[in-house]
Amino acid sequence: MRLLAEADPLEARLLQAALELLAERGYRGATTKEVARRAGVSEVTLFRRFGSKEALLRKAVAAFFPRGFLERLPREEAPLEEGLSALLEAYLELLQAHRALLPKLLAELLRHPELLAEGPPRGMGLALERILAFFRAKQGAGLLRVDESPEELALAFVGPLFARFLLGEALGVRLPLDPKAYVRGYLEGRYGAR
Repeated sequence: MRLLAEADPLEARLLQAALELLAERGYRGATTKEVARRAGVSEVTLFRRFGSKEALLRKAVAAFFPRGFLERLPREEAPLEEGLSALLEAYLELLQAHRALLPKLLAELLRHPELLAEGPPRGMGLALERILAFFRAKQGAGLLRVDESPEELALAFVGPLFARFLLGEALGVRLPLDPKAYVRGYLEGRYGAR
């Protein structure tokens, strides 16, 4: 599962291995020895590149960005319901494709906020800006209420999906979801002046 888009193949292997081990074994279990072994390099090479385990893991977290996610997000000009459906689909696919990684990675980031010292994963910032631009555009067109910020509108849309995903993972079940009904339910009371 390729999670990073690094130009340097050696660095990409090290970052990929670090990210996988962070999610699989946590901060303490993601040893430099195991990262180097999984990446097919010596531990000395790892330290020459990154200097420390913390620096390696910070860079791995910052570089995380699932391929294709940004391209699937709605553009500002997309019709409201079509854009929300595209966002729903992209988000659900992201959660499904990385179901083993995302909850564990999030838990480790909450336990070790120092791993976000270089900022949030770079792709997340781009994705968030695209999502917020969509909601801003719909507010500007009078299609969505303006008494909520674009951030609140976005969180109200994806938050329940993430909670539903985590609950399903915890229970070991796949909770059914009707995408059209979800979008319609979200829009109830959120339409702007028509």
